[in-house]
Amino acid sequence: MPIVSNGIQNSTDSPSSSVASSQPKAYRTGNTTVMLREGQTLKGVVSDVHSDQITLVMEDGTAFTGRLPDAGQYSIGQKAAFKIVSLDQNTIYMKAVSTSYLLDMEDTIDQALEEAGLPKSARNSDVVRSLLMNQQSISRENLLSSIRLCATYPDADVNSVITLRRLGLPLTPENLAQFEQYENNDHSLLDHFAQITDSIGDLMNAIGTQVPRLSGQTAGQLLNLALSSSLTPEEQALKEAQAAASEAQTEAAAQEGEGSDAPENAEKAPANAADAALSGETEVSSSPFSRMKQIFSSLTDGASAAKAALSETGLAKDYKVPFIHEQVGFSLSPEEREAFHSLLSDLPLPEELTTSLQEGTLTTRDFLTAVRQALPRMSSEQAAGLLSSPAFQRLVKDQFLSNWTLSPEKLKQKGAVEELYQQISSQVDKLSHFSQDVFGKNLFENLQQQTTQTNQNLNFMKLLNDTYQYVQLPVKLQQQNAHGDLYVMTRKESLRRHPDSLKALLHLDMDHLGSLDIHIIRENTSITTKFFVDEKDTLQLLEKNINLLQDALNEQGFSFSSEFSMKEKDFNLVNDFMNAEAPVGTIARYNFDLRA
Repeated sequence: MPIVSNGIQNSTDSPSSSVASSQPKAYRTGNTTVMLREGQTLKGVVSDVHSDQITLVMEDGTAFTGRLPDAGQYSIGQKAAFKIVSLDQNTIYMKAVSTSYLLDMEDTIDQALEEAGLPKSARNSDVVRSLLMNQQSISRENLLSSIRLCATYPDADVNSVITLRRLGLPLTPENLAQFEQYENNDHSLLDHFAQITDSIGDLMNAIGTQVPRLSGQTAGQLLNLALSSSLTPEEQALKEAQAAASEAQTEAAAQEGEGSDAPENAEKAPANAADAALSGETEVSSSPFSRMKQIFSSLTDGASAAKAALSETGLAKDYKVPFIHEQVGFSLSPEEREAFHSLLSDLPLPEELTTSLQEGTLTTRDFLTAVRQALPRMSSEQAAGLLSSPAFQRLVKDQFLSNWTLSPEKLKQKGAVEELYQQISSQVDKLSHFSQDVFGKNLFENLQQQTTQTNQNLNFMKLLNDTYQYVQLPVKLQQQNAHGDLYVMTRKESLRRHPDSLKALLHLDMDHLGSLDIHIIRENTSITTKFFVDEKDTLQLLEKNINLLQDALNEQGFSFSSEFSMKEKDFNLVNDFMNAEAPVGTIARYNFDLRA
């Protein structure tokens, strides 16, 4: 707090200060009144840091609290020197002074251990260093309790233990491991999903090639699980459009020669059906996440459209462009579809279905559903050949990935995030017991290990979400899946006063575009964004295509402005979000039950 004058005119100077020639002013600290001047230098030990306020205890025990722009870079227990630049309205304004008087971090650590009578071992030094970095007391009592606590988790990083305790999160080996992954930006659920689906492919290949008699049972169980999800908005739109086109074509054929305008209607029908299917129920809620969802949808759509523009330039062309994620053509190249079609010719599957697969227009869900229905009519050899086929493995893996990702359109729907995580949790949990359930014993420890790690990631994210406005969003964009992190920075009390004012950060990791940090400020119907990118080419591409995002937000009734900059550092969950004053325990919770 600012130190105020009591009006006593006493010309005593502190022995730990350098005197300047400006007019002195009297300030009371505790039971002592001292005279301070602008230009005077105060030297001592930092005893408290809060926002831009810092408290300094001088050699004679006198303590002063003043304002310092870079207060956050100092740690409790650190020696420092500050020059008084202004004494205004009973407040001390200071700036840092570079002087040989100051001790560096290592000197402070040695001094703390020496005064506590503790050995200067590497681990003890790490404990003191972590306490200083976390702005915790380095008293002998706190040092001893912290050293004992860290000894309970000998395999964990000392700083992780101290930081997790300060944040009030439960200390367990699993939480410590996950905390370190999140701190190192190694927490992507998409990476876990890729490892799980790779393990599924390995399992399918092993059964198909080594235990063919179990191929039918294995395929059936996997397909039951992979298909235990509802249609995505994109699948529904595709089916509606195809049905409307078929109906219009039938009507056109019936009216042929009568001069009707059926062809025009047929052309319009698919688009109308698609629009109807994609309109969906949108969520109306007061939670910050709900308010960000439509903006997030437009941002991810805009970034994805920029990537699509890149594809059109010829720099990133691939066979996926004409298809949506849920179609076979997105997963398999024309050559792979041709080879797979030859394999399927010996299986009891409808020719119309295999032809659609060959063209790539068939949805993966429809193909896998047909295979599941045909399995009882397949011999063990046929099922084994199918199970060990790389193309079939890819389709099964991609169906799981589709189940575990969220398109921007789906995100607009009420309860979409909760539904996604319930589905992920349920399917991952069942996969962890898959080998035991199917074979009576665990033959594939790698799959179980990957699902266990994924569950630990999910559980830790829920733990974070109980306190912080953060959620990880594995998103399904036009031509790729992308890792997303959404952080809402607005404080709860501020949100109550200004319900239409929000600050958030969206982090996206995308192929070709790289890593994007998008800072978002919403004030009523005005949205301001700042894009921070890794690559100059990405910056230029986004600038060129920003009108796509602007048009989408304008249609929603928002005015929009944007800035673009090269990224100077990566956003860190712990340092830039959890350690920030705003989110800690102050914003409305956005709970989703991962185990419901």
